[in-house]
Amino acid sequence: MGITQQLLIRTTFLLAAYAPFGQANALTHYQSDISDSEWLLSGDIFSCSLTHPVPHYGEGHFIKEAGEPMKFILQPQNEKLGPGQVYIISQAPDWSPGIKPETLGILPYPGYGLTVEVGGKVAERMLTSLDRGRHPIVAGTAWENNRETVEVSLSNINFAPAYNEFRRCLSSLLPVNYDQIARTAALFPPNGVNLTDRIRARLDLVALYVSSDPSVGYIYIDGHSDSLGTRRENRELSKTRAEKVTAYLLEKGVPADKIVSRYHGERYPSTTNRTSQGRDRNRRVTIRLEKNDES
Repeated sequence: MGITQQLLIRTTFLLAAYAPFGQANALTHYQSDISDSEWLLSGDIFSCSLTHPVPHYGEGHFIKEAGEPMKFILQPQNEKLGPGQVYIISQAPDWSPGIKPETLGILPYPGYGLTVEVGGKVAERMLTSLDRGRHPIVAGTAWENNRETVEVSLSNINFAPAYNEFRRCLSSLLPVNYDQIARTAALFPPNGVNLTDRIRARLDLVALYVSSDPSVGYIYIDGHSDSLGTRRENRELSKTRAEKVTAYLLEKGVPADKIVSRYHGERYPSTTNRTSQGRDRNRRVTIRLEKNDES
């Protein structure tokens, strides 16, 4: 079977598969060729990105941020895809005839030159597809003509070396990002002041993030209690709890000049003290990270 016949079969299948009611009668295809296919890596401990320019269309980006699922973003240079459904397809290479395309996902798309964003398992399957020598395709109807299909294909040419570097970048990502770690509440049992394994695990993440991000200027540690007992007893309990958290972070290498430790007794409950569930939430130490003013 010749290449021309293979392309004709593939085009016929795709038009029938994701054109509205099978009525599309034209296909516009965007893809880099052997001479200009490139995959560009950028990254650090906070985020890794693998970018693929698609000539005359825009760029595709695989992005993994610390603590977040993988995502794929297709960014157009102008309006090519029109509103409607967008299909994510895994297409076998032209030299493997007889293998049907695999639908990885279908999502609504508003058009207007916006990005197509795919997250989680679908984005990971797109990467796996490329690693297996297939071509992930984003396809939908054309902006000017809903009887025309627009197909954006990611080339696997030159993908493998960049993907190896991308995976190395992924392995160095922090387990959490700033938004996930900036506000933490360590809860204590009645009259308890000792750190549980769960609290220590969370404080380990706080210490790791602070040691990795020099933009964190201060860590505010605030001890609290419920309303049972005298105010003096509660103040001492909240003080001891704050001191325990502070001592643990210092032990983990957090600089003392970054820590502001305070204690408040029962004065600032996060919820009602009238129920046992509310009191459970009020016996706490809050740990709040603040970044330096970049202005």
